[in-house]
Parts: sequence; C-alpha cells; structure tokens
Amino acid sequence: MIDFLAFISHNLNINPNQVRTVNMYGLVNKAVKGLVLEQFGEETWQKIRETAQAPDDYVAMQGYDDALTYRLVGAAVEVLGVPAEQILHAFGEYWVLKTAAIHYADMMSSTGSNLFVFLQNLDAMHSRIKVSMPNLNPPSFRVKSLGDGLLQVDYFSSREGLLPFVVGLIHGLSKHFDQAVEIEHIDPKLNPLPSKRMKIKYQVKA
Repeated sequence: MIDFLAFISHNLNINPNQVRTVNMYGLVNKAVKGLVLEQFGEETWQKIRETAQAPDDYVAMQGYDDALTYRLVGAAVEVLGVPAEQILHAFGEYWVLKTAAIHYADMMSSTGSNLFVFLQNLDAMHSRIKVSMPNLNPPSFRVKSLGDGLLQVDYFSSREGLLPFVVGLIHGLSKHFDQAVEIEHIDPKLNPLPSKRMKIKYQVKA
C-alpha cells in the first residue's frame, strides 16, 4: 500500500497536513463515484475505493475529511494509470454537466444565462448553497472583464492542488452554455494576489 498523502503531495504540490484540516461534503465523493461508474464501471470503482481504503457509499450532506477525497484521486491515478490533473479535470466537467445539473438545476439557471455572468455570480451562488450546507468551505472567484470575449479570473481556495478541477469546471460550463473557451494560466510572479490567475477567452453569443 502506497502512502497516498505523500503520493498526492508529490503529484499535486499539496501540503499533506492541510489535507487533514478541512471537511468535504459527501456529495463530492458521491460524484467521484458517479464519474468512475459512468466512465469505467463497477469493477473499476471497487478497485479504486479498496485501494483508497474508502467506503462504498456516502451521505450527501455529511462531512468527510478532505484526505478521503484526495485518497480517491490518488487511487484513481494508480488504478487507471492517468495523471491526477487529467482525473481532476474530468471530475470538474462531470460536476457541472451531471452533479450540478441534477442537484442544483434551478440554482444553475438562476446564477447566469451565459459563461461570463455565471462566473461573476459564483460566489453569490456558493453563499446561497451555504444556507443548506453551513460547513461548506467553497473557493472564491474574482472575475474582471478585459474586453469583449476576454476575462481575468482569480481563483482563491484554502484547498491546494485543485486548479485542474477548476479548469474542468470552466470547460464544463463552456459546454453547458455552448461557448468555446481558451484558458491561459498567468505566471504567479506576475500576480500580486494570493490566487491562481487565468485569462479566459470565450465565445460571445449574439
């Protein structure tokens, strides 16, 4: 059995001690399971959860250690033989197109009718979700228009190593709104804020 916290720390540049300090709602782990079942089947899910020493199912509104979610990612890397970044990106798309579409359909619709407006309203959406999930510790997004079809997005989070997941979310939103995107990552040395900064070129719909 490999040390998954050390493995993930190496692959995603995560501080293992920080992984143990925050709780993730079971809805996230249920979505990880859903993605694996949909794309790889029951047998692969069982291999991943056994490798991660994780339960087979999760209570959506119950909190679980972040370490469990990271172990699932690390186990998926080992079982599937694909990079963690690729798994997190796929999970980001799945979260938008499947999980959010099912559990938060009305909220998705009310948050925005296009990519720009939706990204602008993400923090407000998270605030509304916290009414039913008081222990939620969501990321924060600062969105600035740089001109027609170009955005600057600053992503702030207490969780390390999840930028590929956020990029997957954005690509999922791109598909949801049928607006093609190109994402440029800004060198941290050029960013004065404690955030991950991206420039997003997106298709403006008439």
